[in-house]
Amino acid sequence: MIEKMRKYTFVLHHADYEAFLKELQKLGVLHLTRNTEDKTPALAEKLDLIDDYAQALRFIGKLEPAEEKIAPGLSPANLLNKINSARDEKELLTRQEDTLLKQIRDLEPWGHFDREMVEKVRRGGIQVDFHTCLKNHFKPEWKEEFALQVLAETSGIIYFVVFHTGEKPVLDADTFNFPDHDIRELETELKNTRKKIEDIDAYFSGVASDASQIFEEEILRLSRQCEYEDATLQGISEAEDNIRVLGGYIPLRLEPDLKNFLDSQGVIYFATDAKVEDDPPVSLRNNWFARQFEPITKMYMLPFYNEFDLTPFFAPFFMLFFGFCNADIAYGIIFVLLALFLRAKSKNPAVKSMMFLVMLFGISSIIMGWVMGSVLSFDLTETPLSKYILIKNNDQIFNIALLIGAIQILFGTIVNGVKQACQSGFMHFVAPFGTFLFLLGLTILGAGLLGTDISALAPYTKYLLWSGLALLMLFNSPGKNPIKNVLSGLWLLYNVITGFFGDILSYIRLFALGVSSSILGFVINSIGQQFLGIKIFGPLIFFIFMVFGHSLNLALGALSGVVHPLRLTFVEFFQNAGFNGPGVAYKPFGNTKIKT
Repeated sequence: MIEKMRKYTFVLHHADYEAFLKELQKLGVLHLTRNTEDKTPALAEKLDLIDDYAQALRFIGKLEPAEEKIAPGLSPANLLNKINSARDEKELLTRQEDTLLKQIRDLEPWGHFDREMVEKVRRGGIQVDFHTCLKNHFKPEWKEEFALQVLAETSGIIYFVVFHTGEKPVLDADTFNFPDHDIRELETELKNTRKKIEDIDAYFSGVASDASQIFEEEILRLSRQCEYEDATLQGISEAEDNIRVLGGYIPLRLEPDLKNFLDSQGVIYFATDAKVEDDPPVSLRNNWFARQFEPITKMYMLPFYNEFDLTPFFAPFFMLFFGFCNADIAYGIIFVLLALFLRAKSKNPAVKSMMFLVMLFGISSIIMGWVMGSVLSFDLTETPLSKYILIKNNDQIFNIALLIGAIQILFGTIVNGVKQACQSGFMHFVAPFGTFLFLLGLTILGAGLLGTDISALAPYTKYLLWSGLALLMLFNSPGKNPIKNVLSGLWLLYNVITGFFGDILSYIRLFALGVSSSILGFVINSIGQQFLGIKIFGPLIFFIFMVFGHSLNLALGALSGVVHPLRLTFVEFFQNAGFNGPGVAYKPFGNTKIKT
């Protein structure tokens, strides 16, 4: 649900403004109303510095900390400069290493090059030219026409030298110019360069642990400073700059804390209920189960303040969809165990919280695996447990997928109707309720076409269709001319029918994903069992193949079990439930974390 907000307006003397903000920041409950996006030069500089620390932190986070730590012994700013300088030096050394390697590769075919010997020969009147060319471009007659000696052939390239005393021979080959250093000097320089790179890496690994903590603390400190400096800009100056007017919002449940603080400060303030037209911030507050799915809502967008929070409405469906796509008892157990392991190992609170969601997904997979009779893709319907399995063939899985889709769409339609009634009055509920009755009638008829016995409901279906159609056509725009309602209702009816069938067909993906995962697991089992016929190493190969194959199937199932339910939630359900957004997230002053 969306928490109710209270709007507060403070009237402060300019001399008390900054002191009040400091105390308000410590309280950390009020979402400040933004009046400007301007930044002072000092604020912009600190934001850039936070970004520099964040980049360094991401770089260090990729390193493996060394067992022997190196105490930085520097201030955060000096440590940042030293690490950035070391990164620049390493980048320069890495480019130098690449250049040296290329020069060494170019010199290796020539062997040991004695520059002094070549100079002695040239002083004696004999010129020496070094050439390279492709093997298929080398002409054998050159050996007869010139004093030529082939020195090496590597990777289809011929390296040769030509001696001459007169005019330089014209050859269809590249002339090779030796660098200033011979290969031994280059190898020594390469060794020294690599040693410097190793020393820099060792420094990075040694300071990684302490530097991460230092940078995190510095980012937090600077973030609070930036948050405060930004807040000082949000007050509106009145009475020739003698008065500051500041506004903000606070959830109703936290209002007593703010009131106690304001009474102790003796501040003049005005408090009213938040109004939709003011675009108040949105704070979601749900029970434990629905709270696990709030990141999914935020992944899409927050609703407007006067909308319904759809998180508790789609949460059971999302959990069911994941289980439908990964309907296997063994897979579900693996999800649960993996979530418990990662939750125990992770130090990140966000990751720990997310693991609860993964555990719910695993539980759903276990339940749906039992319903459909699958353990590691082995079919339980062919065992004595068959009598306990509810869904035993693909036709039933197909029908269940469509049924779940129809239920969610109908549920979304009712949610939309209730929302409109709360926002605009009961008459705005009538048309969505008519849509619900009409679609319910179509769903019953569709179930009959799929082979379901609807004889008990068939006599009443026509009443659902006609009553729903009447409500939809006559009350789609309450307060308007009935004739206009009927005409606009025709277009609305077209959208309802086409949209319903299009949405229903989208839920076939649940059937497709569930069956494809099962088939892939069955193929893995079939191939794996063939390895058991191999003597001695057969069981080992079987085990390795089964682990690899089912790990791959599990990963694919986890990916599809999240991506496709996201699509069904954000497109089919949100659309039918009349979702509107984006809302502004509630970010209390004092707890705002600057994105890095």
